[in-house]
Amino acid sequence: MSNTNNSNNAGDVIPYLKQFKRIPIYVVEEHNDALQFIYSAIGGKKLPVEGNTIVHLDSHPDLLVSRTLRGSDARSGRAVLPLLDIENWILPAVAAGHIGRVVWLRPPWAKQLKDGTRVITIGDDKDTGLVRVDSAEPYYLSDALYSKELVETKQFTLTVAELGDPDCERENEEDHTIETTKLLEITQPYVLDIDLDFFSTGNPFLSVFESIGLYDLLEPIFSFEVPENDDVETVKRVIRNREQQLQELESLFQFLEENDSLDKWRGVKTDLFMEVSDLVEVVRGEAARLGVAPDWWAVFTAGCTRDQDGLPCHVSTYQQIQSLVTRSLRPLLRALPPPVLITIARSTDDGYCPPDQVDDIQSLVVHELKEAFETEEPNYYYLSKRNEEDE
Repeated sequence: MSNTNNSNNAGDVIPYLKQFKRIPIYVVEEHNDALQFIYSAIGGKKLPVEGNTIVHLDSHPDLLVSRTLRGSDARSGRAVLPLLDIENWILPAVAAGHIGRVVWLRPPWAKQLKDGTRVITIGDDKDTGLVRVDSAEPYYLSDALYSKELVETKQFTLTVAELGDPDCERENEEDHTIETTKLLEITQPYVLDIDLDFFSTGNPFLSVFESIGLYDLLEPIFSFEVPENDDVETVKRVIRNREQQLQELESLFQFLEENDSLDKWRGVKTDLFMEVSDLVEVVRGEAARLGVAPDWWAVFTAGCTRDQDGLPCHVSTYQQIQSLVTRSLRPLLRALPPPVLITIARSTDDGYCPPDQVDDIQSLVVHELKEAFETEEPNYYYLSKRNEEDE
């Protein structure tokens, strides 16, 4: 049954916009592949050029930006797409002005950002031209993405809210979801974006040399100082230190990737160098025991996720997945107005949505979308892309 409770459509709100006959659903593997379909809808005048809303169900915010991304590249249209990764594909579209509101609906185990609504300024750092934000939340400080001196600025509204609890025993859980949805005040036109790891998520880095607890060994090396207050000068000092730390770590692990050893390192042997050196000996010993070669860049990537409390990990039971679908997703969809388009990310090749669950979750989600809205048959982009790569 399609959603007929809200008869508004994008054309009623912005008359010059065109409409899809039915709502398209695009299913991708890597989440950043979703942005191309949003850009195509903008180019086809199905979405406005500026100020779009994205409703984003995910165990991860995906609201970072590459520390090396220039503002000019973020505003380069589709040319920016090859520069993006799964954790940083939304903010470049915000920096370009295409997205003006992000609503991150998170499961209970995902707590990277605090619930609530805030307005964030994004733009080019005045001195470097790199994309930065004026938010001093730890999520952004940990990647040294803070700057107060921005040009070419845009503002966006970020709302974070918990959606559903698979273990909740409230009899009125569906009503609670509907009330939460109403408070969000989602209006058309908007994009509905669902990562299947919202329903069940793993942390792929936990398995990297798991026998020696590598993920925990990385924590003291990659941790950073959270400022005691939001005084601008204090935050600037923290950012300078964090930037220096990240640059040094990147250089060390790049050297390891190329040389498999730090013996010929010609840089300054700082305290951080000594910590990494000690880690290298432990990892090399375990790699030798296992008969494998260390993937130093994978170790570095794991370390970059180890700040604060690390990545969320909650592999749901089938009953928990069903509960999230029927008691949270279903009432959410029925309380929302129809979106302009829907994107779905599988996120299983990179280890976030468990591969033995992803197809079942996908089937359940697609079924609910078809019941709620007048949709096209899904475009399984990930299959066509996989076939192209195999040829």
